[in-house]
Formats: sequence, C-alpha cells, structure tokens
Amino acid sequence: MTSLKQEFVDNCPVEGVFRMRGLDMTRIEVFVDAAFAFAVTMLVISFDAIPNSYDEMILAIKSIPAFIVAVVQLVWIWHTHNKWSRRYGLDTTYTVVLSAALLIVVLIYVYPMRIMAGGMFSWFTGGYLPSNFTLDSSDELRAMFIFLGIGFVALSVVFVQMYRYAASLEKELLLNGAELHETQTVQWLWAGAAVIGGVSIALALVLPNEFVPFSGFAFALLGPWFSMMRARRDKSRS
Repeated sequence: MTSLKQEFVDNCPVEGVFRMRGLDMTRIEVFVDAAFAFAVTMLVISFDAIPNSYDEMILAIKSIPAFIVAVVQLVWIWHTHNKWSRRYGLDTTYTVVLSAALLIVVLIYVYPMRIMAGGMFSWFTGGYLPSNFTLDSSDELRAMFIFLGIGFVALSVVFVQMYRYAASLEKELLLNGAELHETQTVQWLWAGAAVIGGVSIALALVLPNEFVPFSGFAFALLGPWFSMMRARRDKSRS
C-alpha cells in the first residue's frame, strides 16, 4: 500500500492514543455493515412467526432475553471491526479477505449463537424461558459446544490477523509508539481469547455428560483476561 502522508495523519481526529485514519467509509466497510444488519434480521426471523394468540405472545416475549444476548454479541463483533477500520483505514486485498472471513464466521454462527443463548436461559430458569431448539442427548449438546467454540476461535484468529497486519504496516501507516503498542496489545487480547475458546472446546470434549453445560463457563474467563492483559500492557507503556 502507499504510505500515508504525515500531514494527513496530523490532521486526523484523535481518540485515546490513536489518530483515526479511516473515518471515510470504504466499500468493504459498507458491505460489512450491511451484512451485520442482515445477521441481526436473521436473529429476528430465525424461529418466530407473528403471534396469533395471547399464549404465543407470552412465548415470544420469553424469547427476548436470548435475542438480546445474541444481538449484543453481534454488536460487539461489529464494533471491534468498526474500531479497527476507523483506526487504520486500510483498504487492501488482504483486508478484504480478512473482512470476508469475519463475515463468513458470523453468518455461519448467527443461528448457533441464538440457539445457545436460548438454551442457556432455559437451563438457568428451569425451562421458564423456553428454548426453541431440541437436543436429544448429551452428545448432541457436546457437539454444539464444540461447534460454538470452534467458531469463537476462528473469530478471534481473524481479529488477531487484522491487528497483526496493521502492526506490519507500521511505517506505511505512520504509527507512533503508543499506537503500535496499542495495536500489539489488542493482538494479544484476541490471541488469549482464542486460547479461551480452545479451553471451552477441550472441556466439552472431556467433561462427563452431566457437566457438559459447564464447558460454556470457560468464556467467563474473557473478562479477567481482557482486564489483566490490558492493565499489564498499559503499565508497560507508561
């Protein structure tokens, strides 16, 4: 890619330690935004028809928590990609490949995300909040957790590659020391997230049948990992 001019970088608005090099939306960003909007639409229409009675309305209302959790996950993924785009403003063949890979993962896993969110609430509430998906055995549940874990690992690897690619273009993007440090920090955050996804897969593989639902609790490690690594990296920068 062509190196940015220092004058352009100096005139970019600043958020945190970063100069936002990509505020002008590229065609791939427009496409990604449209695909995420479509994914949210898929969550709305994936299972439910228009209620025809009061009981069906109550059943639909009970599905709202699972829908919210699934949408929050999608918004988190979209926001992460959006922040990367705004920070670096990259529009190369490789960024198109990475963005396409992200969309493939999201669109493949949009149904499982809703399914697993519904199952989680049904499990927590003893069936009061319903799940629209039926599993006939612990082995099927085990397979669902493995499938979901693989998707999360794939998602994390894509984000690692995005930030790794941006770091490799340090000179072309005119990244200063703080910006490069932040780029490498986010790369480490998502590398750790991929490991946590692997832990969830391993637990789903080895736990006894009655404990298989607990393999999803591995994702609770994301909060401590992100907080610990962020604090450690911020301390090393100072």
